[in-house]
Amino acid sequence: MTAARARTSKARSGVLVGTPDDPAAPEWLDAALVTRTAERVGTPYYLYCAERIRDRCTALRDAFPGAHVRYAMKANSNRAVLATIRTSGLGVDTVSPWEVRLARSVGFGREQILYSGSNPSTDELHEIHDAGATLNLDSLSALERFATVAPRARVSLRLNLEIGGGHHPHVVTAGPDSKFGLSRSEIPRAVAIARKFGLRIVGIHQHVGSGIFQRGLFLRALDRLLDLATRFPELEFIDAGGGFGVPYRARERAVDLASWGPAVMARFDAARAKAGRDLSLVLEPGRYLVADAGVLVTRVTTVKRTRDRTFVGVDSGMHHLVRPAMYGSHHAIYTLTQTARRAERCFVVGPICESGDFLAADRRMPPPSEGDLLVVGNAGAYGYTMASFYNLRARPPECMLDAGDVRIVQPRDTYAGVVGESEPMTSAFGRPRSRVPRRRW
Repeated sequence: MTAARARTSKARSGVLVGTPDDPAAPEWLDAALVTRTAERVGTPYYLYCAERIRDRCTALRDAFPGAHVRYAMKANSNRAVLATIRTSGLGVDTVSPWEVRLARSVGFGREQILYSGSNPSTDELHEIHDAGATLNLDSLSALERFATVAPRARVSLRLNLEIGGGHHPHVVTAGPDSKFGLSRSEIPRAVAIARKFGLRIVGIHQHVGSGIFQRGLFLRALDRLLDLATRFPELEFIDAGGGFGVPYRARERAVDLASWGPAVMARFDAARAKAGRDLSLVLEPGRYLVADAGVLVTRVTTVKRTRDRTFVGVDSGMHHLVRPAMYGSHHAIYTLTQTARRAERCFVVGPICESGDFLAADRRMPPPSEGDLLVVGNAGAYGYTMASFYNLRARPPECMLDAGDVRIVQPRDTYAGVVGESEPMTSAFGRPRSRVPRRRW
């Protein structure tokens, strides 16, 4: 690969260089910022850009005027990210009690929170209802159990109208193979349960999947949902879900909100007029708001050449960003300097004891040197939020860039914080001191 073919982001203080298959590096990022932050917090680390998140929030509000946008916080649940989104005027879509609890602690009002958990226990239904969030339920079982918990409550129905899509089968959330949603044939039974217990069905919802670039697919699914509006006399909102695609490769094109917005709003306005009620449209994007507002920075520890490939070992891996291993996802890999080295067949791999531990596989790129920094692009969504302690390795710190300043918004894990001990239970790996009382059998 020549420098002329590389995908670069030029800034006053450095150049981030990717491969021809990578999109250009984020405009808000430069080599000096990457290096300076690494010197301060160590590697690996996540870095988010508050201004980029705000810009995404504004773009969605402008494209869908009058719609209620609820951020799918499973994409990135960092407090600082949530606070930025809240002050931008958005609500949240949640999928667990702790997400609801965190949203409330950050300042989201009860009316701004929708819960769309899958297969909830009765205790979970209790907890969510007590927190004041609107529940969006996708099974007759959950609906009936919720009815006994909170008769006469407001509720939304998540539907599966047989149109699904997404960047990987694991993120297709509608269609015949999906675990999510009530089928069309189950709607009469759901209505009967609601009538029996006095539940008010105030919302209908669907989410076709994640990573949707095809406007036609989204609109066909929306048409099916809108056609059901007249069947629910107490309906207050129609939730069309999210899943707007984000380019991870140079050849992919961003969702054109200028064309999506008018098409969606025209259909919704027609359905609202047909229903004869002042309905609200709800959208729940996640990835779209935060993906390109975040990167993962890691340092090269080892360069190892074998017969037909070069392994670039780094101090991060699948325990920090699992998407490449789980979905085969492509994330751009940027270096901080251009080089005259010839491109090699490289695999960027981590320290985890798994052959599937990679951040990039089979990339034609000039191999970096040990000690170099690499930047993994589009890591703001489903990065840290899916990270783990696997192999008892710490999760990295999360940092936020805002108005030119970088601050740590989630510190790096510590041994005591992960293992739960303030002092070791053994001395020099000696015999463990048991804290479990002996039982007589």
